[in-house]
Amino acid sequence: MHIHRNNTVMVSLIGGIAVIFVFIIGMLWVGRSTRDDTMSAVRSVSLLYLDELAGRREQVVESNLKNRIEDIQVAVSLMTESDLSSSENLQAYQARMKQLYSLEKFAFVDTEGLIYTSQGTETNIGDYHLDYRTISEPEISILNLHSTDKKVIIAVPVNQLPFMGRVLIVCFMEIDMEEMLQGVSLRSKNGDTTFCNIYTKDGI
Repeated sequence: MHIHRNNTVMVSLIGGIAVIFVFIIGMLWVGRSTRDDTMSAVRSVSLLYLDELAGRREQVVESNLKNRIEDIQVAVSLMTESDLSSSENLQAYQARMKQLYSLEKFAFVDTEGLIYTSQGTETNIGDYHLDYRTISEPEISILNLHSTDKKVIIAVPVNQLPFMGRVLIVCFMEIDMEEMLQGVSLRSKNGDTTFCNIYTKDGI
């Protein structure tokens, strides 16, 4: 009788331990499942936010580039015959445009590939990713792509401007990359900054 009672107590004890063990395992499983669901939801919301953020920043950059193209077209339309009457007058006009639009360079290219700037002429047209002979619409490219001193080049064709026996066929502006991307990163009220970068298809 005594032995039977001990066995009953032992079985009850083992059963109780088993129930507690199953309960603990169940709680751990539910907790892990809940955590995974929460992380999945957070990740989905984060991706949605980043996608929206990237889209808005893309619009900012696109709008900036569009405005710059309009600036260069307006600048060319402001040229007069007097501006094309001498090298001095052309350079003075270019200096005004540089100051007006906060540019590093406001230049023209003639049919021979000679570059005219406010500081004089340059012969390094090969450094630019620009085919001045075939350009038919606004083009945007990067100068010094593999260095830290990157420049944005916005070029537009011009209507064959005669200049001292030559013909100017392209006008381009050169802008520092940091200047170009001003306003792309977002700063919150508490001082934190969300940085947005732009990459080429080669990962630069």
